[in-house]
Amino acid sequence: MKDLPEIIEAVMQDRDIRPDQVPALDLYMDQVLTLFNEGLRENKRHPEDKLLTKTMINNYSKEKLLMPVKGKKYTHQHIIQMLCIYQLKQTLALSDVKALTGRDDVDFEACFNDYLAMKKRLREVIPAELQSYPDTDLTDPNQVLTFCLALSAASTYMQRLCQQIIDARAADGL
Repeated sequence: MKDLPEIIEAVMQDRDIRPDQVPALDLYMDQVLTLFNEGLRENKRHPEDKLLTKTMINNYSKEKLLMPVKGKKYTHQHIIQMLCIYQLKQTLALSDVKALTGRDDVDFEACFNDYLAMKKRLREVIPAELQSYPDTDLTDPNQVLTFCLALSAASTYMQRLCQQIIDARAADGL
């Protein structure tokens, strides 16, 4: 069994698709799916998991999380917007994701590049913070539960922070 520092290191090695890796040419649905499922394959929990499906993309369009598609091709901007949706939907309800991405006044590429810079900083800070806790014995079910509860609480705090920011913007009519 891996020890906690090894697991933390592996988790922090997730992959991203950078905007400069997204083709400038418009892509068909199958090409978008291939880009996501191949470009982010290291992020899958199980090899058979799908990170993005046709149904998901159609639902994002129908629910107006995604800019309207002209024809059957997705632009560079659509794909960057889908990358934003992919990240946000990991922790937020689709209604909250829509409040953030279902807009035409956002520069998704600039936001995503800024996000990647912030994420790089988090990859530096989070492991140090987690390793500052006493050694967690991953063979002890009590320590595993305790540590996972603490991680879950941290995740909940971040989720609530996002929700409060979204709610405050809505209250201000933004």
